[in-house]
Amino acid sequence: MDKATILKMLEYSAFSYNDIQPKSENQELYVINDPDTDVQCYIRSELNTLYISFRGTDSNKDRKTDLKFWKKTIPYGNNLSKIRVHTGFLESYKNENVRPNIHKLITNKISNINIMGHSYGAALAVLCAVDLEYNFPDKNYEVFLFGCPRVGNKYFKRSYDRRVFKTFRIVNGNDAITKIPFAFLGYRHVGIKIHVGITSFPLAVSFTQHRTQLYYSSLLNSSI
Repeated sequence: MDKATILKMLEYSAFSYNDIQPKSENQELYVINDPDTDVQCYIRSELNTLYISFRGTDSNKDRKTDLKFWKKTIPYGNNLSKIRVHTGFLESYKNENVRPNIHKLITNKISNINIMGHSYGAALAVLCAVDLEYNFPDKNYEVFLFGCPRVGNKYFKRSYDRRVFKTFRIVNGNDAITKIPFAFLGYRHVGIKIHVGITSFPLAVSFTQHRTQLYYSSLLNSSI
């Protein structure tokens, strides 16, 4: 993992907000656009690698999903598990037009899977990563999260970090979205935190620093 790789994954995350996607000659591009949840996911296949990028909040449906943090859900029906995750994020990812179509693209020729997203897209990337690692454990996973909100409780964090240990959670300055849902509600962050931009302060928040352009600028000027 180096700065150039992180910048490339941020570019894919930012591209997911666009209707027209750039694509190189040696890539195949697959698009998932679910009308029910408004989830948009772009999957690039290049040799033996998949790049899966999720769009962040960009519509009223997305905002309604974001607000479903008051309820946490058992991810896959195991009532004995203490793992709980954000209901809205999970409902969107598990939609029949999203998760099954991603699974279909995990073929034997694929050995590396990079998953990324910004904001709400980063939250979906978290759920996608742990799901794919569980169902396709023979692949090499790297996950890049930009401005990611908290997704699940401490038991989810423990399980996720054990399974998908190459997860890089980039935080720019005092990005407000990285501070929600609140920790006092039981939510915890996953992955390895990489802080860029201005110094982080516990009670300071900034919505401006959540913008993808400022993430890119801070990464360019960082020493990572």
